[in-house]
Amino acid sequence: MADGLLNKKVAFIIQARMQSTRLPGKILLPLPLGSGKPLLSWIIDEVKKSKHTAEIIIATSVNPENDVLVSFCEQNNVGYFRGEEDDVLSRFTAIAKSGDYDCIVRLTADNPIIDISILDDTITEHFSKANDYTSTAGLPTGMNFEVISTATLLDLENYSLTATDREHVTLFVRSSGKYSLGVFTPAINPLLKTLRLTVDYPSDYALLSSILAQSVLDENQKGIKLVAQTFHLYPWLFETNASNFQKGNYATLAEELAHVKPILEQYEFKKVLSLLDSKTPQN
Repeated sequence: MADGLLNKKVAFIIQARMQSTRLPGKILLPLPLGSGKPLLSWIIDEVKKSKHTAEIIIATSVNPENDVLVSFCEQNNVGYFRGEEDDVLSRFTAIAKSGDYDCIVRLTADNPIIDISILDDTITEHFSKANDYTSTAGLPTGMNFEVISTATLLDLENYSLTATDREHVTLFVRSSGKYSLGVFTPAINPLLKTLRLTVDYPSDYALLSSILAQSVLDENQKGIKLVAQTFHLYPWLFETNASNFQKGNYATLAEELAHVKPILEQYEFKKVLSLLDSKTPQN
C-alpha cells in the first residue's frame, strides 16, 4: 500500500441507535451470548486495526433511548455525534465538516463481522481510482462496505433530497448518475455471498453468537476467514436465519417490487402476485 494513501485521513462512521423493532438494544447485547463483549465492540475493535490514518465516530440520534449508547462511548473513549433520528445524512455531514477527512467509511452497528483487510483494500481502491463512491460486492449480507469521498458527501447539500435519500445517506449518490462509482469485489468463495450476517432478528443474533464464539476461542479466526471456516464445517448452521427478510434501499417502485415478489412467491400469496402482475410499475 502506497504511503501517500496511508496518510489520507479516513473517518469510520458507525451508524447506531438503540431502537429496534425486532431486537431492542441489539447493538449492546453481549456477543457471543454469555460473553461480556457488546456487539458494537466487535466493530470498533476491528476498525481500530486499519492501516489507514483514521478516526472512529459513532453517529447516533438525540433520542433519549440513545443515552446509554453515549455512556458506552464515553466509558470506552470512542467519539460520538448526536443528531436527528430520521435525517441520518445530516449526522454524516456534520461529522464530515468537523474534521479534515479525505473520505468517509459508512458502517452500521448491526454488522459485527468486519474483515479489516478487505476494508483497507476497499479504501485503497477508492483513493487509487479517485472514485466519488466505492462499495464492495460479493460479500455476505452484513459484510459489505461503503466509502464516499468527503467532497462528494458535502456536495449533496446542493441538491433537494427526499426523506428517503436523507435516511439512507448514499442513495442519491448511487442512483443520480452524477458521481463516479466504483466496485471492489474481493476474491472469496461465491457461495458465501448468499449468507446473512447482519443482526436484525433474534435468529440473526443466534447465528452470529455461534460464529463469533469460535473467534473467542481462536483470535486468528476473523473476518471472511472465520465465515468461510464456519461454512465449511457447519453449513447447516446458516439455515438458522436463511428465511429472514432483508429490506433494501430502493430507488424506484420497480426495484422494490422485484425484491418483494420472490418473498410473496415463497409464501404463495397468489392473489397479491396476480394483482401486482396486472399493474405496470411506475418509477
